[in-house]
Amino acid sequence: MFDVDHTITRHSTGRRLVQFGVRHGLFSLGDVISLPYHYLRYRAGTIDIGRALQAVMRLRGRSQAELEEIALACFKKRVLGDLFEEARTRINSHIDAGDTVAIASSSIGLIVRPLARALAIEHVIVTELEFERGVATGRLANEPCYGDEKRDRVIQLAGRLGILVSDLTFYSDSHLDLPLLQAAGTAIAVNPDRRLRREAVQKGWDIVQFR
Repeated sequence: MFDVDHTITRHSTGRRLVQFGVRHGLFSLGDVISLPYHYLRYRAGTIDIGRALQAVMRLRGRSQAELEEIALACFKKRVLGDLFEEARTRINSHIDAGDTVAIASSSIGLIVRPLARALAIEHVIVTELEFERGVATGRLANEPCYGDEKRDRVIQLAGRLGILVSDLTFYSDSHLDLPLLQAAGTAIAVNPDRRLRREAVQKGWDIVQFR
C-alpha cells in the first residue's frame, strides 16, 4: 500500500491539477495563490477541509469526460515527471513478487487513476468527486481520504481481498497517515516529515529516502 504525494511523487498531485486546471478555466488564480496556505495547514494537521475543498465547487457542471481528459493531460505533462524512480522500483519489485499493490491517497481520483494505470496498480483508494449523469455536482462522493478515514477504507479493502492487516506494508511520508501506519504489519516512512520521522525512530520503522 502506497501513499502518493511525496511518497511516489515529488510534488502534490492535487496542486499540479489545480495549477494545470487554471488554463482550462477549472480553477481561479486565487485557488493557486491559496495552495501554499492549505498545504502548510495540511502538513501541520490543522487543515480546514471545508475551506480547502471550496475549489471543488468550481467544477460543478463540468462533464466527467472533460475532467478526466484534462486530468490525463495534467498527468502526462506534469505528474509523470514527478515520479521517484525509487518508488517505481519498489512498486515493480512488489508486483514481480506477486504482492497485491494498492494506492491510498487523499488526492482526487481524477489525477491518481492515470498514475495507478501507468504503474500497473489495480486498487485505488482516493477522495472522489461526485458525478450525476456524468456531470460534476461540485461535491465530494465520499469523505476526504486521510487519517482515520484512510485507515478504515484500507482495512475494508484488505477484508474484501482476504488480506490480513498484519500482512500489510504501508509506505507514507506524512504523520497524518499514522492511523494506518500503526495498524499495518509493516510501516515504512518515505521522506518523512518531522513528526513521522520521530515516530518511526521510536517504533523502529524503516526510514527511506527517495530522490
